Amino acid sequence: VEAARRVYDFQMNRYLAQRGRMGRDVPLLQVTDQPWIFYGKGAVVMYLLRDYIGADAVNAALRRYFEKHRDGVPPYPTSLDLHAELQSVTPDSLHYLLTDLFETVTMWDVKTTRAVVAAGKDSGYVVTMDVVARKVRSDSVGNEREVPMNDLVDVVVYAPDSNDVLYLKQHRIRGGAQTIQIKVPRQPGRAGIDPHRKLIDRDSANNVIEVIST
Repeated sequence: VEAARRVYDFQMNRYLAQRGRMGRDVPLLQVTDQPWIFYGKGAVVMYLLRDYIGADAVNAALRRYFEKHRDGVPPYPTSLDLHAELQSVTPDSLHYLLTDLFETVTMWDVKTTRAVVAAGKDSGYVVTMDVVARKVRSDSVGNEREVPMNDLVDVVVYAPDSNDVLYLKQHRIRGGAQTIQIKVPRQPGRAGIDPHRKLIDRDSANNVIEVIST
């Protein structure tokens, strides 16, 4: 798991660094000779899709793709053929991901601005988090515009001084500011949104912050 995480982080950083130097990129479905997109972003996208729809679904789509084109004769497959197979195994409720990851150049900016804890009425602890989220799309020359967001994003609460997870679940996160309340059985230490940097976010350092006692 740690090795896979390191590879993922490397490919994410590779993509973001090169994109920052170039100032623009193209959707995965249109990429030709930009390895930082088809290797870097491609690896990140497939990892994210597997996390959302499951490894079995992604593997089934890949098997069908290779079986259909195993003979290597014309008409040769394109990225659109692979995209069609992935569409067939992705639930309708998650088709927005295919648009964000393959059909457009989409990035996110999510951060946790405040995390406080109070004792629960009966037992446990109540963590209140203020988060801000934004989703943007770029055109062919790098101009960005904000688009509506109502996406499933991981929300986490960690125990003090460790990576022991007290809570980890996907929440529907909309664009703008919002407050999330979570009850956990033990004293929390840190809390936030998208802790494993699954979203293509240029600044993930503010995703998870220390919890303050009220």
